Amino acid sequence: MHREGLSQLEFANKIGRAQSNVSQIMRGERHIPRGFASDIIKAFPGIRKDWLLLGEGSMFVDGEEPDAEIPKGTRPRLPRTLTDSHLSEYFEGEKRSLCQEEPIIKQFPDYDFSLFLKTDRMAPNYRMGDELFFKRIISIKEWGNCYLLDTKEGPKFKKVFEEEDTYKCVSYNREEYPDFTIPKDIVYGFYECVGILRIL
Repeated sequence: MHREGLSQLEFANKIGRAQSNVSQIMRGERHIPRGFASDIIKAFPGIRKDWLLLGEGSMFVDGEEPDAEIPKGTRPRLPRTLTDSHLSEYFEGEKRSLCQEEPIIKQFPDYDFSLFLKTDRMAPNYRMGDELFFKRIISIKEWGNCYLLDTKEGPKFKKVFEEEDTYKCVSYNREEYPDFTIPKDIVYGFYECVGILRIL
């Protein structure tokens, strides 16, 4: 949508789907239905299916990605499926083109990017489908609060506690999702949640 400069409605019309379905999928409220990717490939034949389904390789069949300027007054919404890259590669590096560019929400403090929460591990405070807005910080400000850790094993959004050589990660729902630890040497960075959007 970003590459083609399409609104959500224009994109839905182009792939032959209802805008409400596209909106639900983008908010994480609905699984991607069978045939959805095929509809996208039919409408945009230059897009590689492996990239669309798995996030692997170049976005385009010919391997050439056209240069795209980042619109002013926007921040990236990170893809739902993140590779093993550092988060910073998405919001300020070479993978920014894989993100949706969304207008800055001025009511929030300054932030670097947003992403959708894919699980209910942090319910009831944070729910699946919430869009969370993050700002990079140098270090954890207050142990026991929620932070997004950028790790070698992917991003982890948890209540964080410091231990000797590890960080202890705790969900609100500890019965269903047990605590775990992450070695300090595989953590690339820390991010603080500064805003949340929730569909009521």
